[in-house]
Amino acid sequence: MVLKSKHLMVKEVMERNVFTVYPDETAFHASVLMASHHIGSLPVIKEDGTLLGIITDRDILTRCNAVGKDVRKTKIFECMTANPVRTVPSTSIGHATLIMGEYGIRRLPIVEHDKLVGLISIADIAEVSDGCPNKKCPDETCILVDMAKELQKSSHSYQSCDSCHL
Repeated sequence: MVLKSKHLMVKEVMERNVFTVYPDETAFHASVLMASHHIGSLPVIKEDGTLLGIITDRDILTRCNAVGKDVRKTKIFECMTANPVRTVPSTSIGHATLIMGEYGIRRLPIVEHDKLVGLISIADIAEVSDGCPNKKCPDETCILVDMAKELQKSSHSYQSCDSCHL
């Protein structure tokens, strides 16, 4: 994997302005927030910023809708993933990529003293990577970043799709 900076850390790439929700808000509120901002997940925090969990659009579908719960009444804490995998700002991009690959996640909350300070996605990592120049490279980090770059090419971005103008 060739990064634009050899020693790039998560804090240099992470999104700092992260939309969040509280555990006692409804799944409907979370889904409206995700839809209006074109995002697929929201960190769940306490009033003081402590990370409690993460809720995804898939969580709402599988843990709420699919089992017959009313999204307008179901609280986020009932369908979120509690105690999500996380890392700290000083983690290297390479290590963060390995964590994401090991746990099969696309977004990784970034915390300091258990408080949410940012979020990094596989797309963020793909943006700062030039990919691996060796196409036969067995390194898991290179493979994951190359896959992320392919996913990024095939995904519709809300403001940049020329085909469907979404």
